[in-house]
Amino acid sequence: MLNIEEKKEGLFTKIARFIKYNKILVLFSFFILLLIYMYFLGSSGFIKRLKLEKDKKELEKQIETEKRKQDSLEKKIIEIQTSEQEIERIAREKYGMTKEGEKIYKIYIDSTK
Repeated sequence: MLNIEEKKEGLFTKIARFIKYNKILVLFSFFILLLIYMYFLGSSGFIKRLKLEKDKKELEKQIETEKRKQDSLEKKIIEIQTSEQEIERIAREKYGMTKEGEKIYKIYIDSTK
């Protein structure tokens, strides 16, 4: 029986002999593997392109969301600029302003009970 080391040497010898007699095939295979590597994993490879396209779609969604927010805020601005009732509502709610003669009652709720 052969030793494990002798089997490894035999395998290495077979590979070396194959490469020696099939240089063109080995170089062609290496070149093809290099092209496949560059296509999928290179700096401008297929996988990176897929990731960039996914990022692009997410950014486009964010842009659409921000545009909708901007449109909503612009409508609010126009509403505030044109409506006296809206100005009065904001003055009362945000700033606690009142008309002359109005009384304000504050209600305190005891939260310890």
